[in-house]
Amino acid sequence: MDKKKFQLKLNLFDTVILAVAFCAAMVLGYMMLKPAPQQQEGPVVNTVQYVVRFNKMIEGAGSLIKPGDKLVDTVKNYNLGTVVGVEVMPCNVPVIDNENKRTVNAVVEGYEDVLVTVEGTGTMSESCFVLDGGYNLRVDAITYVRGNGYMGSGPVVSIVREVG
Repeated sequence: MDKKKFQLKLNLFDTVILAVAFCAAMVLGYMMLKPAPQQQEGPVVNTVQYVVRFNKMIEGAGSLIKPGDKLVDTVKNYNLGTVVGVEVMPCNVPVIDNENKRTVNAVVEGYEDVLVTVEGTGTMSESCFVLDGGYNLRVDAITYVRGNGYMGSGPVVSIVREVG
C-alpha cells in the first residue's frame, strides 16, 4: 500500500480566511481579557430639607404632627424623611371681593394649614431631587403624606439642599 504523506496546500483564498479568523480570535481574546473600566464614583448623597404645606387640615390636627415623626408617601410607600419642624397657621383661601374687584385671602373657620419641615437624604438628578426611598421631590408637586396617626396632602413649598 502506498501511504501518501499529508501535504498542506494553501491558496490565496484559504490564506485570507485564516488571517480573518486569526484577527477575530485576537479581538475576542482582547475584549475578554482587558481590564474592566474604572468605576466612577457613585452619586453624591446629600441631605435635603423641604417644606410641605398640608392644606385644609381640620383644626387641631396640626398638633398631631411632632418633630421626629417618620413620613411615608401614601401612594407607593416611599420613605420621605423625618419631621424637623411644624408651623400651624390659619387656612386661607383666595376669594373675589366684588366691591373692590380684586382677589383677597379669607380665613376658613374650622380648618388650618400646617407647614411641615422634613429632612431626608437623596441624590440630585437632572430634573429633581430623588430621596433615598425613591420619591422624586419637586417644588409645587403635590405630595400625599402619612405619619403616625395623621395623613395630609399639599404642595412642596421649598427645598433646601445641604451639600455633604
